Amino acid sequence: METGGVRIVIEGGIDSYIAAANETTSKLLDSSAPIVVALREYDTYFREGLWQEHQLTAVPLVLCMNAYQLFLAGSRMALSGHCAAVFPLLRTALESAAYASLMTHDPDLQEIWCRRHQGEKEKKACRKAFTFEKAIAPLKERAPDIHALAALGYEGAIDYGAHPNIKGIFGHVSIGEQPADRFIAVSHTSLYGASHIETIRGLCACLDFGLAIIAIIALSSPVISDTMLAELDHLNEAKNVATESYTLEVDSSRTNNE
Repeated sequence: METGGVRIVIEGGIDSYIAAANETTSKLLDSSAPIVVALREYDTYFREGLWQEHQLTAVPLVLCMNAYQLFLAGSRMALSGHCAAVFPLLRTALESAAYASLMTHDPDLQEIWCRRHQGEKEKKACRKAFTFEKAIAPLKERAPDIHALAALGYEGAIDYGAHPNIKGIFGHVSIGEQPADRFIAVSHTSLYGASHIETIRGLCACLDFGLAIIAIIALSSPVISDTMLAELDHLNEAKNVATESYTLEVDSSRTNNE
């Protein structure tokens, strides 16, 4: 197809997309890669460990479940190699956990949140009450490292796909050599292979966001036990160990290019 002097070629379709995504997912899940092992450990803690010491009321609990399910969706995208699709999901998951935490500190906010769609007045009240910055504010003193991680992830996600900006989109564009027909080949890639840096980026993001989400939910509890803190430290260490080799590769690449 040609339009305005541009020839557009879209290879495959939804069946090809799903087949390629499933192939990458299978390779990663069948591997013993530390980053996949850590991702499974995070999932287990979401399902089993997170709720041992923290009892939530209905509305915050549903928001936490939404955060977990969006974390799963983001992980599914990361495992498929579709890195750009990971960040909108993880950003919303993080926001869900933060709003749940805000409600546990101020239960009256539950009614404001539930009334959001009853009218324009209620919508404005909800928008005013619920911002991500307000939601994570209690962490500034209680857990400054988690506060920094959550803030960095929430804003940083925009650059990698949570918002249609030039970095998030053109980061997946490549320009090839000019072929014989004098057209310039410009490619936009959505899916990457199991070992590609973009796939690794998405998987690393799942662990970063996963830790922030888990910690926000856990630390919203009125009582913070030594056991809970030890579990969060363990998850953080598992993340650092799983991503260390990729961090070293990036640092080495930067050094060699200087």
